Amino acid sequence: MKLLDARRDLYRRLAHQEGYRSRAAYKLKELNLSYRIIGPGFHVLDLGCSPGGWTQVALELAGNRGKVMGIDKAFVEEIPNATHNTR
Repeated sequence: MKLLDARRDLYRRLAHQEGYRSRAAYKLKELNLSYRIIGPGFHVLDLGCSPGGWTQVALELAGNRGKVMGIDKAFVEEIPNATHNTR
């Protein structure tokens, strides 16, 4: 259990240092390496996007030719280059 807690803290620190909103950003990066879920030019709809960690990574992976929209019932602080719909 202590190892797992230390691992979580590491990713939390990395996320903060690299400007990600959550450590979940690293999960999407790892999944994308294995399955190429998102690539340059892809259009991505992130449902339940709060706090925005996956949206940030999707923007990086989709690049300038792609488009990313995040939707959530809760308020989500604006992420540059993403379209948000909060209701």
